[in-house]
Amino acid sequence: MKAIYFEEFGTRDVLKFGEMPEPKPQPRQLLIEVERSSVNFVDIRERQGTYNRPETHVGGIELPHISGLQAVGKVIEAGSEEDKVWLGKKVVAYTPKGGSYAEKVVADTHLCVEIPESANADLFAALPNQGLTAYLLLTASTQVQPGESVLVQGASGGVGSLAVQIAKILGAGIVLGTASTTGKLDFIRSLGADGAIDYTREDWTKSVLESTGGRGVDVLLESIGGDIFEQNFECLAPFGRYIIFGSTRGPGQPFAPRRLMQKSQTMTGLYLPVFLTKPELIHAGMEFLVKTTLEGKLRPSIARVLPLSQTAEAHRLLEDREIQGTILLDTKNL
Repeated sequence: MKAIYFEEFGTRDVLKFGEMPEPKPQPRQLLIEVERSSVNFVDIRERQGTYNRPETHVGGIELPHISGLQAVGKVIEAGSEEDKVWLGKKVVAYTPKGGSYAEKVVADTHLCVEIPESANADLFAALPNQGLTAYLLLTASTQVQPGESVLVQGASGGVGSLAVQIAKILGAGIVLGTASTTGKLDFIRSLGADGAIDYTREDWTKSVLESTGGRGVDVLLESIGGDIFEQNFECLAPFGRYIIFGSTRGPGQPFAPRRLMQKSQTMTGLYLPVFLTKPELIHAGMEFLVKTTLEGKLRPSIARVLPLSQTAEAHRLLEDREIQGTILLDTKNL
Protein backbone atom coordinates (compact mmCIF):
# COMPACT_ATOMS: atom_id res chain seq x y z
CA MET A 1 0.00 0.00 0.00
CA LYS A 2 1.03 3.63 -0.45
CA ALA A 3 1.98 5.44 2.74
CA ILE A 4 3.95 8.31 4.21
CA TYR A 5 6.68 7.03 6.53
CA PHE A 6 10.07 7.94 7.96
CA GLU A 7 13.13 5.81 8.74
CA GLU A 8 15.00 8.40 10.80
CA PHE A 9 14.11 11.39 12.94
CA GLY A 10 14.52 14.90 11.64
CA THR A 11 13.00 17.70 9.61
CA ARG A 12 10.17 17.36 7.09
CA ASP A 13 12.74 16.04 4.59
CA VAL A 14 12.76 12.63 6.31
CA LEU A 15 9.15 11.98 5.25
CA LYS A 16 8.97 9.48 2.39
CA PHE A 17 6.07 8.55 0.11
CA GLY A 18 6.18 4.96 -1.07
CA GLU A 19 5.15 1.34 -0.63
CA MET A 20 4.79 -0.17 2.83
CA PRO A 21 3.45 -3.57 3.93
CA GLU A 22 -0.30 -3.75 4.39
CA PRO A 23 -1.22 -4.21 8.08
CA LYS A 24 -3.09 -7.32 9.21
CA PRO A 25 -5.90 -7.02 11.76
CA GLN A 26 -5.61 -9.09 14.93
CA PRO A 27 -8.60 -10.21 17.04
CA ARG A 28 -10.70 -7.20 18.10
CA GLN A 29 -9.19 -5.16 15.28
CA LEU A 30 -10.48 -3.90 11.94
CA LEU A 31 -8.71 -3.15 8.68
CA ILE A 32 -9.94 0.14 7.26
CA GLU A 33 -9.59 1.43 3.72
CA VAL A 34 -8.79 5.04 4.49
CA GLU A 35 -10.70 7.84 2.81
CA ARG A 36 -9.40 10.72 4.94
CA SER A 37 -6.72 11.11 7.58
CA SER A 38 -5.44 14.25 9.26
CA VAL A 39 -2.33 15.87 10.69
CA ASN A 40 -1.73 16.57 14.37
CA PHE A 41 1.11 18.37 16.13
CA VAL A 42 1.85 15.02 17.79
CA ASP A 43 2.88 13.72 14.35
CA ILE A 44 5.49 16.46 14.07
CA ARG A 45 6.89 15.67 17.51
CA GLU A 46 7.07 11.99 16.52
CA ARG A 47 8.97 12.86 13.35
CA GLN A 48 11.39 15.04 15.30
CA GLY A 49 12.09 12.23 17.76
CA THR A 50 10.77 14.19 20.73
CA TYR A 51 8.95 11.23 22.29
CA ASN A 52 12.05 9.04 22.06
CA ARG A 53 14.02 11.33 24.37
CA PRO A 54 14.24 10.05 27.96
CA GLU A 55 13.24 13.39 29.45
CA THR A 56 9.78 13.30 27.83
CA HIS A 57 8.85 10.19 29.90
CA VAL A 58 6.24 9.04 27.35
CA GLY A 59 7.98 6.14 25.64
CA GLY A 60 8.67 6.38 21.95
CA ILE A 61 8.19 4.85 18.52
CA GLU A 62 10.04 2.28 16.45
CA LEU A 63 11.41 3.00 12.98
CA PRO A 64 10.31 2.90 10.25
CA HIS A 65 7.11 4.55 11.34
CA ILE A 66 3.83 5.62 9.73
CA SER A 67 2.21 8.46 11.66
CA GLY A 68 -1.48 9.38 11.69
CA LEU A 69 -3.76 9.21 14.71
CA GLN A 70 -7.18 9.24 13.08
CA ALA A 71 -8.98 8.10 9.98
CA VAL A 72 -12.32 7.79 8.26
CA GLY A 73 -12.96 4.94 5.88
CA LYS A 74 -14.68 1.64 5.14
CA VAL A 75 -14.02 -1.59 7.05
CA ILE A 76 -12.71 -4.20 4.60
CA GLU A 77 -11.46 -6.92 6.94
CA ALA A 78 -12.03 -8.06 10.53
CA GLY A 79 -9.52 -9.78 12.78
CA SER A 80 -12.05 -12.16 14.32
CA GLU A 81 -15.33 -13.81 13.40
CA GLU A 82 -17.33 -11.78 15.91
CA ASP A 83 -16.18 -8.52 14.35
CA LYS A 84 -17.31 -9.35 10.82
CA VAL A 85 -20.50 -7.39 11.58
CA TRP A 86 -18.34 -4.30 10.91
CA LEU A 87 -17.54 -5.30 7.33
CA GLY A 88 -18.62 -2.68 4.79
CA LYS A 89 -19.42 -0.07 7.44
CA LYS A 90 -18.11 3.47 7.31
CA VAL A 91 -16.29 4.36 10.51
CA VAL A 92 -14.28 7.06 12.21
CA ALA A 93 -11.30 5.58 14.02
CA TYR A 94 -8.78 6.72 16.61
CA THR A 95 -5.42 5.07 15.90
CA PRO A 96 -3.14 6.00 18.82
CA LYS A 97 -0.24 3.86 17.55
CA GLY A 98 -0.27 5.68 14.23
CA GLY A 99 -0.63 4.23 10.77
CA SER A 100 -3.28 6.50 9.26
CA TYR A 101 -0.92 8.25 6.81
CA ALA A 102 -1.68 5.35 4.47
CA GLU A 103 -4.22 3.78 2.16
CA LYS A 104 -5.10 1.22 4.85
CA VAL A 105 -4.87 1.20 8.63
CA VAL A 106 -5.68 -1.17 11.48
CA ALA A 107 -7.78 0.09 14.40
CA ASP A 108 -9.07 -1.50 17.60
CA THR A 109 -12.82 -2.08 17.44
CA HIS A 110 -13.50 -0.14 20.66
CA LEU A 111 -11.77 2.89 19.13
CA CYS A 112 -14.11 2.91 16.12
CA VAL A 113 -17.57 4.43 15.79
CA GLU A 114 -19.88 3.81 12.86
CA ILE A 115 -21.06 6.87 10.93
CA PRO A 116 -23.68 7.13 8.18
CA GLU A 117 -22.55 6.32 4.66
CA SER A 118 -23.62 9.83 3.65
CA ALA A 119 -21.56 11.50 6.42
CA ASN A 120 -18.96 14.04 5.35
CA ALA A 121 -15.63 12.26 5.82
CA ASP A 122 -13.80 15.57 6.18
CA LEU A 123 -15.70 16.55 9.33
CA PHE A 124 -15.16 13.24 11.10
CA ALA A 125 -11.50 12.86 10.09
CA ALA A 126 -10.83 16.04 12.06
CA LEU A 127 -12.30 14.63 15.26
CA PRO A 128 -10.62 11.76 17.12
CA ASN A 129 -7.27 12.95 18.50
CA GLN A 130 -8.06 16.65 18.80
CA GLY A 131 -11.67 16.06 19.76
CA LEU A 132 -10.90 13.46 22.40
CA THR A 133 -8.28 15.76 23.91
CA ALA A 134 -10.74 18.65 24.05
CA TYR A 135 -13.53 16.47 25.43
CA LEU A 136 -11.41 14.88 28.16
CA LEU A 137 -9.93 18.22 29.19
CA LEU A 138 -13.44 19.37 30.05
CA THR A 139 -14.97 16.13 31.35
CA ALA A 140 -12.12 14.10 32.91
CA SER A 141 -9.23 16.42 33.82
CA THR A 142 -11.99 18.59 35.22
CA GLN A 143 -15.75 18.62 34.89
CA VAL A 144 -16.84 22.04 33.70
CA GLN A 145 -20.02 23.08 35.46
CA PRO A 146 -22.94 25.04 33.95
CA GLY A 147 -22.20 28.76 34.00
CA GLU A 148 -18.47 28.43 34.69
CA SER A 149 -16.01 30.52 32.72
CA VAL A 150 -13.36 28.91 30.49
CA LEU A 151 -10.22 30.27 28.81
CA VAL A 152 -8.79 28.26 25.90
CA GLN A 153 -5.22 29.17 24.98
CA GLY A 154 -4.42 28.64 21.30
CA ALA A 155 -8.11 28.43 20.47
CA SER A 156 -7.65 28.57 16.71
CA GLY A 157 -5.89 25.20 16.56
CA GLY A 158 -7.36 21.74 16.17
CA VAL A 159 -7.84 21.04 19.89
CA GLY A 160 -8.59 24.62 20.88
CA SER A 161 -11.26 25.23 18.27
CA LEU A 162 -13.11 22.10 19.39
CA ALA A 163 -12.63 22.90 23.09
CA VAL A 164 -14.36 26.28 22.65
CA GLN A 165 -17.39 24.58 21.13
CA ILE A 166 -17.47 21.62 23.54
CA ALA A 167 -17.31 23.99 26.52
CA LYS A 168 -20.43 25.73 25.20
CA ILE A 169 -22.19 22.42 24.52
CA LEU A 170 -21.48 21.36 28.12
CA GLY A 171 -23.10 24.53 29.44
CA ALA A 172 -20.16 26.78 30.24
CA GLY A 173 -20.91 30.45 30.70
CA ILE A 174 -18.26 32.85 29.37
CA VAL A 175 -15.86 31.07 26.99
CA LEU A 176 -12.78 33.00 25.87
CA GLY A 177 -10.14 32.01 23.35
CA THR A 178 -6.67 33.34 22.58
CA ALA A 179 -4.60 33.54 19.40
CA SER A 180 -1.85 35.69 17.90
CA THR A 181 -3.27 37.19 14.68
CA THR A 182 -6.35 39.15 13.64
CA GLY A 183 -7.51 36.40 11.29
CA LYS A 184 -7.28 33.78 14.01
CA LEU A 185 -9.13 36.00 16.48
CA ASP A 186 -11.97 36.43 13.98
CA PHE A 187 -12.03 32.66 13.51
CA ILE A 188 -12.35 32.10 17.28
CA ARG A 189 -15.34 34.46 17.42
CA SER A 190 -16.96 32.53 14.58
CA LEU A 191 -16.82 29.38 16.74
CA GLY A 192 -19.13 30.98 19.28
CA ALA A 193 -16.53 32.23 21.77
CA ASP A 194 -17.68 35.16 23.91
CA GLY A 195 -14.34 36.87 23.42
CA ALA A 196 -11.11 36.49 21.45
CA ILE A 197 -7.88 37.81 22.95
CA ASP A 198 -4.43 38.42 21.44
CA TYR A 199 -1.99 36.74 23.84
CA THR A 200 0.98 38.54 22.25
CA ARG A 201 -0.18 41.82 23.84
CA GLU A 202 1.53 42.64 27.13
CA ASP A 203 -1.80 43.35 28.84
CA TRP A 204 -3.75 40.39 27.50
CA THR A 205 -4.56 39.13 31.01
CA LYS A 206 -6.40 42.39 31.73
CA SER A 207 -8.81 41.58 28.90
CA VAL A 208 -9.59 38.24 30.54
CA LEU A 209 -10.22 39.93 33.90
CA GLU A 210 -12.45 42.55 32.30
CA SER A 211 -14.49 39.82 30.61
CA THR A 212 -15.01 38.01 33.93
CA GLY A 213 -15.81 40.99 36.15
CA GLY A 214 -12.30 40.99 37.61
CA ARG A 215 -12.60 37.46 38.96
CA GLY A 216 -10.67 35.47 36.37
CA VAL A 217 -11.67 32.18 34.76
CA ASP A 218 -12.73 28.99 36.51
CA VAL A 219 -11.08 26.68 33.97
CA LEU A 220 -7.93 27.48 31.98
CA LEU A 221 -6.74 25.18 29.17
CA GLU A 222 -3.05 25.81 28.52
CA SER A 223 -1.09 24.69 25.44
CA ILE A 224 1.40 27.50 24.75
CA GLY A 225 4.00 27.39 27.52
CA GLY A 226 6.93 29.79 27.75
CA ASP A 227 6.08 33.10 29.43
CA ILE A 228 2.34 32.50 28.84
CA PHE A 229 2.46 29.65 31.36
CA GLU A 230 3.27 32.09 34.16
CA GLN A 231 1.01 34.92 32.96
CA ASN A 232 -2.01 32.60 33.09
CA PHE A 233 -2.05 32.83 36.89
CA GLU A 234 -2.89 36.54 36.66
CA CYS A 235 -6.34 35.63 35.30
CA LEU A 236 -7.13 32.33 37.04
CA ALA A 237 -9.95 32.65 39.57
CA PRO A 238 -9.90 31.42 43.18
CA PHE A 239 -10.54 27.65 43.10
CA GLY A 240 -9.59 27.79 39.43
CA ARG A 241 -8.45 24.67 37.57
CA TYR A 242 -5.35 25.03 35.38
CA ILE A 243 -5.01 22.19 32.86
CA ILE A 244 -1.92 21.71 30.69
CA PHE A 245 -2.12 19.79 27.42
CA GLY A 246 0.78 21.24 25.42
CA SER A 247 3.66 23.70 25.31
CA THR A 248 4.28 24.96 21.79
CA ARG A 249 6.68 27.62 23.09
CA GLY A 250 8.55 25.21 25.33
CA PRO A 251 8.18 24.36 29.03
CA GLY A 252 9.16 27.76 30.44
CA GLN A 253 10.64 28.31 33.90
CA PRO A 254 10.38 25.81 36.79
CA PHE A 255 7.11 26.05 38.69
CA ALA A 256 6.78 26.36 42.48
CA PRO A 257 3.67 24.25 43.33
CA ARG A 258 3.08 25.99 46.67
CA ARG A 259 1.80 29.04 44.82
CA LEU A 260 -1.41 27.08 44.12
CA MET A 261 -2.23 27.36 47.83
CA GLN A 262 -2.68 31.15 47.66
CA LYS A 263 -6.05 30.89 45.87
CA SER A 264 -6.84 27.20 46.43
CA GLN A 265 -6.16 26.47 42.76
CA THR A 266 -5.32 23.14 41.15
CA MET A 267 -3.13 22.11 38.22
CA THR A 268 -3.57 19.00 36.08
CA GLY A 269 -1.82 17.64 33.01
CA LEU A 270 -3.39 15.69 30.17
CA TYR A 271 -1.63 13.27 27.83
CA LEU A 272 -4.22 11.49 25.72
CA PRO A 273 -2.52 8.05 25.35
CA VAL A 274 -2.71 7.58 29.14
CA PHE A 275 -6.49 7.43 28.78
CA LEU A 276 -6.15 4.24 26.74
CA THR A 277 -6.15 2.50 30.13
CA LYS A 278 -9.69 3.83 30.56
CA PRO A 279 -11.37 2.62 27.35
CA GLU A 280 -14.83 3.53 28.65
CA LEU A 281 -13.84 7.21 28.72
CA ILE A 282 -12.33 7.05 25.23
CA HIS A 283 -15.42 5.36 23.79
CA ALA A 284 -17.75 7.80 25.54
CA GLY A 285 -15.73 10.63 24.05
CA MET A 286 -15.89 9.17 20.55
CA GLU A 287 -19.65 8.70 20.86
CA PHE A 288 -20.06 12.29 22.09
CA LEU A 289 -18.01 13.71 19.22
CA VAL A 290 -19.89 11.75 16.55
CA LYS A 291 -23.32 12.51 18.04
CA THR A 292 -22.77 16.26 18.43
CA THR A 293 -21.25 16.52 14.94
CA LEU A 294 -24.18 14.68 13.36
CA GLU A 295 -26.53 17.01 15.25
CA GLY A 296 -24.67 20.05 13.91
CA LYS A 297 -23.74 21.27 17.39
CA LEU A 298 -20.02 20.57 16.90
CA ARG A 299 -18.45 21.97 13.75
CA PRO A 300 -14.89 20.76 13.15
CA SER A 301 -12.96 23.36 11.18
CA ILE A 302 -11.11 22.15 8.09
CA ALA A 303 -8.14 24.33 7.19
CA ARG A 304 -6.94 22.44 4.10
CA VAL A 305 -7.26 19.11 2.29
CA LEU A 306 -4.03 17.91 0.70
CA PRO A 307 -3.11 14.74 -1.23
CA LEU A 308 -1.35 12.14 0.91
CA SER A 309 1.88 12.67 -1.04
CA GLN A 310 1.96 16.30 0.17
CA THR A 311 2.12 15.43 3.86
CA ALA A 312 5.41 17.32 4.23
CA GLU A 313 3.62 20.50 3.16
CA ALA A 314 0.91 19.77 5.72
CA HIS A 315 3.61 19.54 8.40
CA ARG A 316 5.07 22.85 7.24
CA LEU A 317 1.72 24.62 7.44
CA LEU A 318 1.18 23.31 10.96
CA GLU A 319 4.71 24.05 12.17
CA ASP A 320 4.61 27.58 10.77
CA ARG A 321 1.22 28.27 12.38
CA GLU A 322 -0.27 29.23 9.01
CA ILE A 323 -3.61 27.46 9.48
CA GLN A 324 -6.79 27.61 11.52
CA GLY A 325 -8.35 24.26 12.29
CA THR A 326 -7.29 20.86 10.95
CA ILE A 327 -5.32 19.79 7.88
CA LEU A 328 -6.69 16.66 6.21
CA LEU A 329 -4.94 14.13 3.99
CA ASP A 330 -6.79 12.70 1.00
CA THR A 331 -5.73 9.07 0.57
CA LYS A 332 -7.86 8.66 -2.55
CA ASN A 333 -5.98 11.45 -4.32
CA LEU A 334 -2.36 10.46 -3.83
